[in-house]
Amino acid sequence: MTLNNQVMKQNRECQQLDIAKKIKIKIDDNNRILYVNDYFTNITGYKVSDIILKELQTILDTSMPKMTVNKLEEIENQFEHSYFIFKGRTKDGDCYWSFAKITQRFNAQNEFEGYLIEGKTAPVAAVQKVSKLYAVLKEIEDNAGIDASVKYFNGFIEEKGLNFNEFILALAQVNEKKAEKYFEIDEDALVPKKKKRGWF
Repeated sequence: MTLNNQVMKQNRECQQLDIAKKIKIKIDDNNRILYVNDYFTNITGYKVSDIILKELQTILDTSMPKMTVNKLEEIENQFEHSYFIFKGRTKDGDCYWSFAKITQRFNAQNEFEGYLIEGKTAPVAAVQKVSKLYAVLKEIEDNAGIDASVKYFNGFIEEKGLNFNEFILALAQVNEKKAEKYFEIDEDALVPKKKKRGWF
């Protein structure tokens, strides 16, 4: 089964992202939002002025455990490309699940600038599993604090013998090669071919 086939169904409580498009969010090394693309604003209802220079946590659903952002900050520096699954929040309180690829960004002088987050609709199997895990982490966090939920999560993936990237890809039921191919799909980035001009 391809990743495209897996994502055709989603939790009823959340809206579904267009399988042929992706949201794009540029953040600095402090996880502050620097840029979002038109598809993001269309899906979420946020104006750019609502969220520019706000922390990434601003656009995440309140049911997301806070430790996931801490974990994201940790893994961003470990891999050139890393993967993440998050539950986003729209301006009117709706939600969406996204399978995200995080890529380090560098300027023309090869100086580190931050990260690009590309988000596409998440496979339903991944959503079902990660939503249960996030609920457990949120409960631990609410009762014992963020450090406790981080320790639980680290133990959870260590028991499976996986690093964070491998764990997320396993949830999505794809290898990195298939994930890369999935993120290449972006209808908004397609440039129509120019017609050849004749002499007259």
